[in-house]
Amino acid sequence: MIEWLSAHGVIDWLGIHGIRVLAIVIIAVVLRYLLRRFVPLLIERSISRQMKKRPKGEMKKRADTLSSVFVNTGTIIILIFAIFTMLPEFGVNIAAMLAGLGIVGIAIGFGAQSLIKDLLAGIFILLEDQYRVGDVVNVAGIGGLVEEIGLRRTILRDLDGIVHSIPNSEIKVASNFTKGYS
Repeated sequence: MIEWLSAHGVIDWLGIHGIRVLAIVIIAVVLRYLLRRFVPLLIERSISRQMKKRPKGEMKKRADTLSSVFVNTGTIIILIFAIFTMLPEFGVNIAAMLAGLGIVGIAIGFGAQSLIKDLLAGIFILLEDQYRVGDVVNVAGIGGLVEEIGLRRTILRDLDGIVHSIPNSEIKVASNFTKGYS
């Protein structure tokens, strides 16, 4: 039988590596909690300073939209960092893995041009404050209530209750029917 799977091997592994893995998981959970707790507060404070003369409802929608994007992006970064920090505890050589991922990343980059277009368009939609969650808009020929804005796509619900997922790179013209009125 493999020595690692013996009772002493498991106990030894848990005593050394298990504690480290547990610490990494706890740190990741705490960071995620802090991210969800404080990023929305910081964004609301920043937006209230920048948009003093705008209605509170408009500021809240902007803050909610940006908070969602930053919290989700931060969560993904924390998760990736935690996984790559834990892998050596399981005996995985991350240096070789990162080199391989770099080569794969280059290949995927050529194939993911539309994804990159979506991400860049999403960043500009958010930075330019074209529309927010809760606004009624017409984008890419589809009208409806904005339910979610992500870096990759915008989700609308039309009057019939149909949910539309629109890649941000397909949004050439965005008509916002409620900006300044909601």
